[in-house]
Amino acid sequence: MGKLVTILTRTLGRPCLADAAACVAAQTYRPIEWLVVDASGRGVDVPPAGDVPVRVVSSGEPMLRAPAGNFGFERVAGDRAAVLDDDDLLMPAYVEHLSRALDAHPGQRVAYCNVRVDTGQPDLHGTYAFEYSELMLLRRNLFPPNGGLFDMSLVRDHGVRYDLALDWFDDWDLWLQMSAHTSFLHVRETLAVYRLGLSTSGVWHHNSPDADPVLRGHEGIVRGRYASRRAALESSYEALKARAREVTGAGRLPEAAALWSQAHAMLPHDPEPVLQYAE
Repeated sequence: MGKLVTILTRTLGRPCLADAAACVAAQTYRPIEWLVVDASGRGVDVPPAGDVPVRVVSSGEPMLRAPAGNFGFERVAGDRAAVLDDDDLLMPAYVEHLSRALDAHPGQRVAYCNVRVDTGQPDLHGTYAFEYSELMLLRRNLFPPNGGLFDMSLVRDHGVRYDLALDWFDDWDLWLQMSAHTSFLHVRETLAVYRLGLSTSGVWHHNSPDADPVLRGHEGIVRGRYASRRAALESSYEALKARAREVTGAGRLPEAAALWSQAHAMLPHDPEPVLQYAE
């Protein structure tokens, strides 16, 4: 039998909770449990999730996203957990494939998948499919809340929590906290759906001129919090590329290839290391 996995959902009881219940029930992995946090504090009607045990927990008071998430973390029974917002979806093989990846790489404690973005408009869509690097994560969020399955030791032993000061970008901050303790595994399969068309956060428009200034301020909090860590990695990366250019110019090609390969691993989306390695 595999490790118990908890799927954690924060909800105000919207109708889309039924879709979340259905995708939990359809998971091909067992054992799992569905932990539903009643963020309304008034009681919510939670649909059954097939043969998956369902627990509904409440503080009896309304809670915003971050406190509701932490309230749920304190009540997770599983060894691993995933956060499924009530308006998003998981594919049936989500837990199975991400758990298998973590089982195969015991030194890593977060596995994430590609996530399809459903905007609600057939001609407008996309996919989160970023390769992992710590530097890339420090520059931007790589996947939404339902993209990652993580070991609960990060919460229980290292104190990873949602920041109560953040109403937006709280999930990015959570992944950044985790990245200080583990690298992440990228499972190159689309196993989750981020239903942007049902989202009410407005976070995708944070760069628009009419974006909520509080939203933009919360992004600034996260960027500022990790600025020194990001700057140190940026400096190391530029130094590595400078060394690779020097060695390339000296004609020491095997050494140069190794350096360009290291640079590519540090920042997979920079074309220079790939092109230099190919040459």
